[in-house]
Formats: sequence, structure tokens, C-alpha cells
Amino acid sequence: MFRTLAAAALAAVLALPALADEVWALPSGNQITYLSDEGTTAVLGYTPVMGVEQSYIFVPGLGGNFDNRGTFTGYWVEPTYVGKTCPATIIAPNGVPWERWGIVELKFHKKGFPSMITMKRGDCFSTPKEKIKLKPVVGAGLQ
Repeated sequence: MFRTLAAAALAAVLALPALADEVWALPSGNQITYLSDEGTTAVLGYTPVMGVEQSYIFVPGLGGNFDNRGTFTGYWVEPTYVGKTCPATIIAPNGVPWERWGIVELKFHKKGFPSMITMKRGDCFSTPKEKIKLKPVVGAGLQ
């Protein structure tokens, strides 16, 4: 009985995509990690340079897409102590309200992982302009 359950559990784990295995390094040394999918929206997590709490990037259309990546637009959210707040509050897919947020554009350089990403960020409603290069972390280091 135990062997049957263990085999079933192992098969279920092997059938899942390796979400948390996708990690990118920020120029600050912090990392962005692919945490989960909420339907077709990918949830990425990171710690801001001036923060200690988890922050998130929500990317509609990226969820479940592991081998046909291009350019995606989504939004980022961070705790209010990290910087200025926006004139409007947004509600994340998990129902949490955020007062510090902005639009993000992610451009994957390859169709699948590992791939460098060029990320552009904007505060609140502004067009993403701040450009950040994300390098994939593979095995023991950057690729």
C-alpha cells in the first residue's frame, strides 16, 4: 500500500512543471522566482532592494507557458515603505490590496528557460521605462 501511494505521489510531482526552478538574478543580487500560476497568470516573487517583505509580479498569459515565451505585460506590487504610493489601490489575484504598484513589461530573449529577460518597470499608471536585465540562475550560478 505504501509503495503504491509513494509511486503515485512521485508521479504527480514529476508531472508538474518546475516552477520554482525558474530563478533570475537582479543587478542588486536579489532574485526573482517563478512561484506559481493563478490560471493563465504567472506569479513571480522577489524582495525589493530596500525591503524585506515579499513583492510580486503578476503576468497574465505567462502562466503555464514554459516553451513559447516572448513579450508580456503585467504589473508589480511592493510594500508601501519601499517607495511612493499610487493614487489608486489595486487588488492582486489573491485579494490583497496594494498601494505601491506599477506596470511591467517582460521580454524573454529565448522561448524557454533558461532565458535572459529584459524587464521594464513604470510606477503606477506610467509607461514602463526603467530597464532592468534579469539573468537566469542555473545550477550553481548565472548563465
